[in-house]
Amino acid sequence: MKPEEMTSPTHDEIREYLHRQMLSSVSHDLKTPLATIIGSLEVMTMLYDKLSEEKRKSLISSALTEAFRLDHFITNILDMAKFEADAVKPRFEAARLSQMINDSLARLGPLKTRGEIKIAPPVGNDDLVTDPMLGARAIGLVLHNAFKFGGRKAAVPVIEVEYGITGNEGFVRIRDHGDGIPPAKQAAVFDKYTRLQKSDQQNASTGLGLTICQYIMRLLDGRIELSNHPEGGAIFTLWYANKKAT
Repeated sequence: MKPEEMTSPTHDEIREYLHRQMLSSVSHDLKTPLATIIGSLEVMTMLYDKLSEEKRKSLISSALTEAFRLDHFITNILDMAKFEADAVKPRFEAARLSQMINDSLARLGPLKTRGEIKIAPPVGNDDLVTDPMLGARAIGLVLHNAFKFGGRKAAVPVIEVEYGITGNEGFVRIRDHGDGIPPAKQAAVFDKYTRLQKSDQQNASTGLGLTICQYIMRLLDGRIELSNHPEGGAIFTLWYANKKAT
């Protein structure tokens, strides 16, 4: 074909390509944990009496971890549909950033046992007016991302959390110790089903979590910022508009 005969893809072709990519991503993230759960339970069923107690605990732990992973992804899909349908409305009330952080950690399940989290004392106080449920959900999504993809340089991922009130805003800053995210790729991690190449972040996958987090922060009249730490690792900062101060 001559160069002058080549045409750019149409809007419908681009949409169809993106649709196939989305289905492939969703299919992988649903089937992978489900396969592990089924495999672990099948081994337990067929070989229970022949398995050592240690092996049984290992299979149960594996199945439970993947069940939490599957629940996380399905929850994200349902939440994404709600946000895109404009079906989520914030309920502003008195809240504390420290409680929001604790609530988010409680919902991480076995994932939080894979690493170490260091929470610094608050900067100023941590009282503000926001939607505490949505606020905690946003923190949990960033923590989930940090525990999964932020510990490539260490055997045990270390997650550092700073929080407090500055001016008319509350903030929660979460730093991991992974490879960081190249500046040219940072905007893309908030797009639906974005998967970074291994050269950008080893075995990385942001899926829907950071997209939902961005939706939440906008609903709360806040924002999420991303940067890289000079010594390595990504830093996500959630800025909450303090409705008490406006």
